[in-house]
Amino acid sequence: MAQVLDGSQVAFIQQQFNGTTYQPNSMDVQSEPLYDELTTAAGSTITPGIAGSQYFANPTGKTYAQTNVLEARKLPAPEAFAVMGIKFYPQPNILLTDWVNIGANFALELWIGQKWYNRAPCQFYNAGLGTAGFTTFSSQSFITNGVPGRGHAHSLEINIIIDNQASFYGNLSGTATTMTAAGSGGTGSVLYMLLDGLHARGVQ
Repeated sequence: MAQVLDGSQVAFIQQQFNGTTYQPNSMDVQSEPLYDELTTAAGSTITPGIAGSQYFANPTGKTYAQTNVLEARKLPAPEAFAVMGIKFYPQPNILLTDWVNIGANFALELWIGQKWYNRAPCQFYNAGLGTAGFTTFSSQSFITNGVPGRGHAHSLEINIIIDNQASFYGNLSGTATTMTAAGSGGTGSVLYMLLDGLHARGVQ
């Protein structure tokens, strides 16, 4: 069943998609993120330029806790997405040294087709989510990228449109970085990239 939208909602959606993708009464639009995770074991290396360091490039075998993209580097037809914010989030048990090294060694990029549309150091993309608190246990950490809270999340002044069947992916660009070994307290890293915005899908 198609959702019923009033005139102001239709106008808002058309504005977010720049009037090029969204078709009233034929598209179902929801405010939700596209997301993907990259996992690197303790002692292993994040190597730029390979699928293991690229988001949305290899969804096979992942659960919905890890990604909601079903096809490598694209959305199923006729889907499209208006990116209104980009977030970068580490699982909070990451070793502080490893998080600092990731921030020092990598920039996060969003590519559509053969062009990057956003590039900055990883910490620039505040997640506005995650665990926060304090513990006296030395084996625990509560590391987030920015302050948890929707108002603290990174947002774009100009939306980026992932159009129908466009190729897109996220990329960690920089210097190969090895996570601290487990014997030295390393926990590896689980790093999420989230594209926040409006997800347009065909009406079913």
